Amino acid sequence: MHIPAWVLPQAGTVKNLQEYLPIMSLNLTYTHVNKIFGEQSKNPVHALKDVSFAIEPGELFCLLGPSGCGKTTLLRSTAGLESITDGQILYGDKDMTLIPPFRRNIGMVFQSFALYPHMNIFENVAYGLRVRKTPDDIVRKKVTEVMELVGLTEELKRNPSPTGLSGGQQQRVAIARALVYDPDILLLDEPLANLDAKLRRYMRAEIRRIQKATNITTIFVTHDQEEAMAIGDRLAVLRKGVVEQIGSSNELYTRPNNAFVSNFIGKMNFFNAKLTGQGKATIEGTQTEISVHPENVRFSTNKGVANGSSVLLGARPEQLEICKERTSEGIRGTVQIIQHLGQFVRYEVVLDASVSEVSMEIDMPYMVEGVFERDSVYVKVKEGLPFLFLPEVRN
Repeated sequence: MHIPAWVLPQAGTVKNLQEYLPIMSLNLTYTHVNKIFGEQSKNPVHALKDVSFAIEPGELFCLLGPSGCGKTTLLRSTAGLESITDGQILYGDKDMTLIPPFRRNIGMVFQSFALYPHMNIFENVAYGLRVRKTPDDIVRKKVTEVMELVGLTEELKRNPSPTGLSGGQQQRVAIARALVYDPDILLLDEPLANLDAKLRRYMRAEIRRIQKATNITTIFVTHDQEEAMAIGDRLAVLRKGVVEQIGSSNELYTRPNNAFVSNFIGKMNFFNAKLTGQGKATIEGTQTEISVHPENVRFSTNKGVANGSSVLLGARPEQLEICKERTSEGIRGTVQIIQHLGQFVRYEVVLDASVSEVSMEIDMPYMVEGVFERDSVYVKVKEGLPFLFLPEVRN
């Protein structure tokens, strides 16, 4: 993988690298993939359920979902570390379903880094090349290039054990080791989970910079929605082995398919409501009728959803507002917590029990004058902006 230093971007300056880089990337396709653990047991676990989608060549694709949703199982199946029950996994046009892991030419980065403390960082990065019996001169050349790519040239000159590096530097060594032998696919299994919050934010940008410089088709697994939104070209949200929705972070945030996706990508406040007409619903326990933009109605009202049917009205924190004075559209509640978060102020408000059993989060662009914790306030839903969903289990 020879990438001249002059084409490598600084963090945050990635653009149109493909016109400089001749590296060919593979698409990755899943066709009706199922994985059942303990298929012959009394209590089999259907970890992946008819998973079918494609990842584009050179794409940085995120698998996102709560614990137990199947994202790591799908990643391990892609690597060949788990055999699938049925279906197909294709690298490009080649069916890799029955190909063992050591024949798949993948690079994998684990949550634990998995570096060898008894080896210096050069030998850690070179390990995959040594296993492939690569000549020494090529090993030196490729290790030097990939360490330049991940920004560890000075550390390579010192060449300490990985234990002499910071957490972020160790993570970059692990990424370099995965890239040095030119893998067809790069797989990252929650690689930032062991880093502190500030370093995680920095490494997000670094991982995206490195991936765009190499143009390798990459899967990034995480349960952190903010991390996935910051890193991924596209995201797949999984729940109980099912792919609920695939799209860009903006598509998933602004056009979620259902209540689960809406509450997993960002925060969503929910109100039980009754449908009163096309795109209109009345919040239960109040006389407040809310109009919703047609694009935000996440079901077809002509398919058995009649007026009077129960629905969920979903409003993001920025789609609510706090009023100190009583209004006809306001819902009474009590402020529990006020957090000033820089660009906005978040109010956590418990509404009357007849309206909601959980607290609401409201983001205001400023401190509401005269409103303090434990004060009574009125929460208003902004007209037209919220979503309407069919009722479902949201956790």
